[in-house]
Amino acid sequence: MKISILTYIFFLSLCISVQAQQEHTQVEKPQKLKRRDAKGVEDLQLKPEEITHINFSRRRLTEFPIDLLKCTNIEELTLSFNEIPTIPNGISSLKKLKRLLISNNKISDIPAGINSLPELELLDISTNPISSLPDFSGMQNLKVLNISALQLTSIPKTILGLESLNELNISNLQLTSFPDLSQLKNLHSLGIDGSRLNELPAGIEKLILLRTFSASNNELTTIPKALLELPSLRNLTLSKNKINTLPAEITNSKTLFSIDLSANKLTTVPKELFSLIRLQNLNLSENLIKSLPIDIPENTIMRELDLSYNALTQLPSSLWKCQKLTVLSVDNNLLTTLPNGISALKDLSTLHIGKNPFESIPIKEIMLIPTLRDIGIMSRKDLEKRREEGKSQKSKEANQKPELKNDK
Repeated sequence: MKISILTYIFFLSLCISVQAQQEHTQVEKPQKLKRRDAKGVEDLQLKPEEITHINFSRRRLTEFPIDLLKCTNIEELTLSFNEIPTIPNGISSLKKLKRLLISNNKISDIPAGINSLPELELLDISTNPISSLPDFSGMQNLKVLNISALQLTSIPKTILGLESLNELNISNLQLTSFPDLSQLKNLHSLGIDGSRLNELPAGIEKLILLRTFSASNNELTTIPKALLELPSLRNLTLSKNKINTLPAEITNSKTLFSIDLSANKLTTVPKELFSLIRLQNLNLSENLIKSLPIDIPENTIMRELDLSYNALTQLPSSLWKCQKLTVLSVDNNLLTTLPNGISALKDLSTLHIGKNPFESIPIKEIMLIPTLRDIGIMSRKDLEKRREEGKSQKSKEANQKPELKNDK
């Protein structure tokens, strides 16, 4: 009997101890704040410690709202598209800040205190008159950085050492030379548009996780082999360059999903380009292409093809082997007719054929395409021009005062 009583007392004590420990743990566990957005500057003075998100973009702010520094639990702050000239060093007090967007302002200097934001994951300071940057080495959690359209002549080494970065935009800077990017081994996306490049920066070949790469509006004359050998590359944008030929190595790009080579100097297109096993979107508009390969291979993966604004005089009937096309643009060329067989494009929903000197169009066959919703006989530029003219005319009519009639 005594053993039974002792066992009961021991079990009861154990239960009380476990319950007390659970209650103690619950007390110590920090409570996650519920999301609270500030709707206006006046909200910053009412329980600022409860505010977690602030979006004051396009508010015509001419200075940094100093009451923001009281919002010690803020996680996301957006002040883009204002006229703010300075950011106070006190921003370092916002220790929980994860996303900071201050692009398109009049900021000329970034305070050193920004390096004391250990939780920061996204920083967008693009399109500001900033000529130098502070130490970024303290932001070891930073994943997305946009410093495009600044007045930088060099990129700080502390940025090049941020191995946590997944996305980096360094377009439209004033660089005198380009740095080695090989340390940024975790980059998934890289933008270097408008950088006056005639060759790619060193270290690109080591970015084996790179999925999206954009280097439009540069001076490139070909696609570098090292770029085409990147094992993870899916989206490639090289528009507005001076590329006149495509290297044979492009056939080895088995991962490419989207290629934009618009506004270049291409005159021919290799048939192998249509054989890339994952390529769904191909933009070859605004080139000098006079003809396509007559033996385009069967393709069941390509979805969108833009050949507008070239010098094509005819299309090969083998183009209709791209049977999964949903969008086809061949407007603004020199086409006089379309070959028979276009009705094979059973998934085609958009067909742009405007601004061509057509002598005949197989309208009946085009009408047999069951999914076709948009037939663009007029070119996009003409359409946009007519829309603007229409808006202008309506605006004039609206501003004209009606004549007053004298009723006697």
